Amino acid sequence: MRGIEHVNEHVHEHVNEHVNEHVNEREVHAGARRMFGVKDLFTAVNALAGVAALALCAEGRWLWACYAVMAGYAADMVDGRVARALREANRFGAEFDTAADFVTQAVAPALIVYLAYRDGAAGLGVSARAAQGLGAALAAVLIVPACARYARRNVRPVEIDFAWIGLPQTVASFVALGFVNSLAVRAVPGGLWLGVGLVPALAALELSNLPFKNHRGRRRNFPLVRALIGGFVVTSAAAFLLAPRFAWDVLLFWTLGYVVTAQLALTPDERRLVPLKVREADARLRADEIARDRLLRGGTGVRGLQE
Repeated sequence: MRGIEHVNEHVHEHVNEHVNEHVNEREVHAGARRMFGVKDLFTAVNALAGVAALALCAEGRWLWACYAVMAGYAADMVDGRVARALREANRFGAEFDTAADFVTQAVAPALIVYLAYRDGAAGLGVSARAAQGLGAALAAVLIVPACARYARRNVRPVEIDFAWIGLPQTVASFVALGFVNSLAVRAVPGGLWLGVGLVPALAALELSNLPFKNHRGRRRNFPLVRALIGGFVVTSAAAFLLAPRFAWDVLLFWTLGYVVTAQLALTPDERRLVPLKVREADARLRADEIARDRLLRGGTGVRGLQE
């Protein structure tokens, strides 16, 4: 354990020296130099929404927990814009946002799926104990890949800005929440059994190296992408406000549609670039692990880490 701490100390010393040599503090906006800023208040709301969702789940009120998750997402949509507007964007904010998202968009939805199946024994046509076991298995299938994706993104970032690598965790959670609350799914006899195939498929896509188009880009079809994003936000918000009974079907339609069609928004050049960038990221990770191992053994790892 002490050896690992020693490695981290060397890495941090190198980073700090590099920063001190090349960055003038006055060149960085004051808001970005502060660890906690206005933007982080919205991130805190996101995290608290996740806590509220977990508390509601503990009381068995998983539908209201779903609404708490959506409230957290609304706050999550704001914090990045506030950070850019106030010039407060920094690494702390990015990590805080990721941690808050993990609670609200991974842990809470997994528990909701468990409760939905636990309470759905009659529709599934199985015993209460079997339904509970099925729900626990599906929750595990959601949460373990989410943990792995979180770790992979930290240690192996892929340097592309036009897509996410692997299905975004938020999308997977929204598909799951829309599915368990969908009137259309409930109208099909034994409809919840479809989740036995859907949930593992979502987990596999999260851990895949497939690119999923994000909201950034500058090309001819991008106005259409923006229009679709706007359609999702406007119609989903309107459904939750005006027709909440059907809102989850609207959410399921948009998010499942994204899962199926996201590849179509990528250009051929982008599709060819992604595997190259993934291999580059894998190579950097291997080099970093070799350098750390050498440093732990008292070798020349510091130089490798610097390179």
